[in-house]
Amino acid sequence: MEFHPLVLDPVPVQLRDRFHDEPALQREGVFEHWQRCVALGVPVDGPNPEDVLERGSSLLDRTARLERLLLEGRGVLERVSAAAARNHYGFVVADPDGVVVHIGGGGDFEAVAKKARLLRGAHWSEAMRGTNAIGTVLAADRPVFVRGSAHFSRPYQDLVCYAAPVRDPQGRIVAVVDATSRFEREDMTMGCGIVAAAHALEEIVRVHAYRHAGASVSSLLTRSLERMDCPVALVEASGRLARVNRLARGMFDSRNIHGSLGTPFHEMFGFDFEQLRAFATSSETIELLTDHRVPDHRMRFELLGADGADLAVLVFFEPVTSSLFTIESRKSRDPFEDFFVEDSGVLRELEWARRIASTDLPVMLLAETGAGKELVAQGIHRASTRASGPFVALNSGSISASLLESELFGYAPAAFTGADKAGRQGHLAAANGGTLFLDEVAEMSLAMQASLLRFLETGEYFRVGESTLRFADVRVVCATCRDVEGLVASGAFRQDLYYRLKGARVTLPPLRERTDIVSLAHYLLADRARRRGTAVPRLSEDVASYFAQHAWPGNVRELESTIEIALLLAGDDPVIEARHLPPDVMRAARAEAVTTPSGFRGDGSLAEIECEVLRRTLATHDGNVSRVARELGVARSTVYRMMRKCANSDCTISDDQGRRFEGSSGP
Repeated sequence: MEFHPLVLDPVPVQLRDRFHDEPALQREGVFEHWQRCVALGVPVDGPNPEDVLERGSSLLDRTARLERLLLEGRGVLERVSAAAARNHYGFVVADPDGVVVHIGGGGDFEAVAKKARLLRGAHWSEAMRGTNAIGTVLAADRPVFVRGSAHFSRPYQDLVCYAAPVRDPQGRIVAVVDATSRFEREDMTMGCGIVAAAHALEEIVRVHAYRHAGASVSSLLTRSLERMDCPVALVEASGRLARVNRLARGMFDSRNIHGSLGTPFHEMFGFDFEQLRAFATSSETIELLTDHRVPDHRMRFELLGADGADLAVLVFFEPVTSSLFTIESRKSRDPFEDFFVEDSGVLRELEWARRIASTDLPVMLLAETGAGKELVAQGIHRASTRASGPFVALNSGSISASLLESELFGYAPAAFTGADKAGRQGHLAAANGGTLFLDEVAEMSLAMQASLLRFLETGEYFRVGESTLRFADVRVVCATCRDVEGLVASGAFRQDLYYRLKGARVTLPPLRERTDIVSLAHYLLADRARRRGTAVPRLSEDVASYFAQHAWPGNVRELESTIEIALLLAGDDPVIEARHLPPDVMRAARAEAVTTPSGFRGDGSLAEIECEVLRRTLATHDGNVSRVARELGVARSTVYRMMRKCANSDCTISDDQGRRFEGSSGP
């Protein structure tokens, strides 16, 4: 069972024709998968659209079999669907037969999706559609990315598809998640997001299996924990450590954390079962802050129960992908000194955050999305007198207004339709004695703002549907990327709440305004290579220059994902070149008129940049136009058009057939 994506690259027309002329002679790469299509008798021109669409009771039965996954994974599905829509991708969930049972996303791709029958009830198995991401996932039992003409059937050759399997604890595929769009919108980060969504849904499937395993829970847990890709421990209601997987055993041993099976968990990490249960019922991820710290991981909790009884808590130790600081030792006297920052503006803001951390003042962090607000909030927490307490984060913008109150304050048993019969502790209870981080606080409704203000003034609150007064000792750190003062002026944000929250303000500049972009990129490159256990490549001068001048609308988060994908695409190459950057970044590089000290010539006009990118890409691929088109994400005809255009810009280039395109004076 493979976990790394199988990437099927576009197939040039001449190779496609050669395959159909002599299919038995072509068996490597994508042709291995096309061979299955030939054996299945899949038509090259695709099926009749109506022949692959299932309706009525059969579709209802298929949907019902995945109903629990669709319901319990609703949060994951909604987030992925929203991201897909923003990027003009269709998003679907298919059953183990490749039949679509759930659709989302859309944007500009919605009309194309309907034409291709990427609809509920549509069959997308290889037997029906040939090589495609959903069908090939089921055939290859691994994530699959199918790019353009790697699709076997002609109607789908202008699409790009990313799909990943969702498996049950026994390793069987129970569903497939997929994102599809036009090939011109190819974006490897969307593929990475689909793989991450599949992993998140697998955890939901596993937890459900634990809850209903009954007498077989011991055997099921043993098999399932070993399949998880992070360290996991099982703590029973007695508070004792009941099971760990191989990754957890290795992590404990490497950090001299002593705890054999049967050891009270609070002796290892300082949390008893009631605290773990409170964290689990708040559905929260907290940073691990104990005497025996695991500095590069966070804890996440899942409560297991049966017949109304709480049986155990699964403790997941998830790697922290910190993009602003490296965590080597939390025993440092200065919790902020591990931040990777060389920019003087950021250093000034961190110095201010350090000074106010020891107080109980509320803090408002102002920064664009992806600039590192939560990391600063964590630093403030570690530097405060509450460092031994929990750090609990809540994103106010990712939860609907109707649910936000119950998430923050908790709710009484059966308080509303669909509520847990036992009720639920909210984020305030989970953060008691520690710090509550409210991200995107400006997205709160006015009614919710009033409820929050009452708590900030008294520390008292009611759970939803309950009349018992409760108290929580919590320091609030909030963050937003919005112009809060403008919202106050317009009446969209309460003035009294604003002045209560902004006890002290910390403002982080966007990445494009920082002077340490390249240094940060080098750090991230070394850090991610170390995590992978590979040699650290260096950045080429062109890539470093581009990084320094790119606008980085996604800030550090965008830089981090760019580095991750570049490492994946570079493989064993010792240098990260432009060709290793994600396709969307490549397109942005061609569209941004920048001047680099060792790269693009002249005044950095778009035409000159495009010519230089084309010339270098042709040189890299020895003039092979098909490979150049694939790397640049354009059609072959577009490459030839660019070559003729470059010739008019005094650039001499040629393709692998010896055809030369010359300007008046050569390069």
